[in-house]
Amino acid sequence: MKKSQSEILGLAIVVVIILVATIFVVKFSLNKPTNYRTDFLSSEIASNMLNTFLKTTARDCSQLTMTELLQDCAQTGGDGSIRCNNGEYSCSFVKLAANEIFTKTLDKWKMDYEFLAYVDVNTPFIRLGRKCAGEKESKLFPIPISTGAMYVELDICR
Repeated sequence: MKKSQSEILGLAIVVVIILVATIFVVKFSLNKPTNYRTDFLSSEIASNMLNTFLKTTARDCSQLTMTELLQDCAQTGGDGSIRCNNGEYSCSFVKLAANEIFTKTLDKWKMDYEFLAYVDVNTPFIRLGRKCAGEKESKLFPIPISTGAMYVELDICR
């Protein structure tokens, strides 16, 4: 092999090594780690918490579910027409129950959240927790009422 051919081959090997090194540097410096597990868990927690809450039966309120109490609250406006055994009307009862449940779970797990129940998103009749400043996982459940629909939303902040 002639001297010029071996120099070109050496130069080609150096160029290939530099390209491979550049590819690795670019791949690992630009690749932001994605935490799919955390995203999935936040989404599942929001969905499961909200679903379980809505199906929960209120012992102190004629064995009605939270969904039924929320429907009464949304349809009547104000406090609601159903009066529970503890003297609270449906809206107050649901708010107290939600506050207790979320305090004993999400607050204890040090998870920031916002719970909303509304017919008009601009004027929720129940709001608990704090509005998420950054990214969040949201679950929205529509609930039928006589005038259309009301919505119950739980945002889990990341």
